[in-house]
Amino acid sequence: MSNDYLQNINVKETNELLVSLRSFALEHKVPIITEEGINFINQIIKLKNIQTVLEIGTAIAYSSINMALKNNCSITTIERDIDMYKLAKDNVIKASLENQIRIINDDALLVNEHDLGTFDLLFIDAAKSQSIKFFEKYKKNLNPNGVIITDNLLFHDLVTAEIKDRNLRQLVSKIDKFNKFVVAQEDFNTYLYNLGDGMSLSIKKD
Repeated sequence: MSNDYLQNINVKETNELLVSLRSFALEHKVPIITEEGINFINQIIKLKNIQTVLEIGTAIAYSSINMALKNNCSITTIERDIDMYKLAKDNVIKASLENQIRIINDDALLVNEHDLGTFDLLFIDAAKSQSIKFFEKYKKNLNPNGVIITDNLLFHDLVTAEIKDRNLRQLVSKIDKFNKFVVAQEDFNTYLYNLGDGMSLSIKKD
């Protein structure tokens, strides 16, 4: 298959900390961004010369650490789960990135966005049912020509499947609602990509 071919030919991750974090996430069933997804983000950071990132959803800080190690950018990331926050903080210390990554332990919907400043990139990777609220709340923190990237828009291809479970069906319906919402935003140029678990790239218009 073409995906297998690309995975085999692309350069593999060699950073020991990043490899260990991905293994930890797999073993402990912590959802983190795919390798394809984080590589896409890092390419956007380089292409757009992004200096500041706001991330919604830290988990174990895999994506924050990855972005910080591979780019000259500073990152503010918000995580509401106290256990994940503690793990993320420990991992940032292990990476010696305390001066580059700031972690906020709070509900992103309750944080006062006006206190955060402005950013070149907003990365939404938190509660899928709240993606529209995250987008609308934090888009005001974007610098001119800023970028919003949202992850998990295909939700393991369930957005195109028939689902019997009521709760899961409601969640997938909210993801589908966000997908239609984001491409309709007139102040952004948005495209949805079939990479990782589905990602959108929204570039703020002048």
